[in-house]
Amino acid sequence: MPQENAESIRRAVEAFNRGDADAFVALAQPDVEWEDAVFWSERSKVFRGRAALRDWFAQVQEPWESIQIAVEEILEAGDDRLVVGLGLTARGSGSGAETQQRAWQVNWFIEGLTAKRRVFRDRDEALEAAGLSE
Repeated sequence: MPQENAESIRRAVEAFNRGDADAFVALAQPDVEWEDAVFWSERSKVFRGRAALRDWFAQVQEPWESIQIAVEEILEAGDDRLVVGLGLTARGSGSGAETQQRAWQVNWFIEGLTAKRRVFRDRDEALEAAGLSE
């Protein structure tokens, strides 16, 4: 199951990078709990369900001329969880300014689809949330 979950992450990143909301949302459970601090400018919010996940997708994509995510690391944390290290590169649509960020997320899976996602700026916090310690 961990390999199936890792493949789901890779397919979600590919869908995100090509701006394909349908393919991205299809990789989540219908009642997904998707936590994110959009652009890190505010406290984390939880987007519940596929319709809310689609809204999140649009919010994240909208201000950028281009936005790409790269999977930098995937760690198994049991049959139902992965810790994923991501690198984000984006160019603002109005300013043309480029930005880069790193983040880690913990994804919980049911039958190969993300059921829950939490995002972290710090790798150690993500590992702890997933039940791993280094």
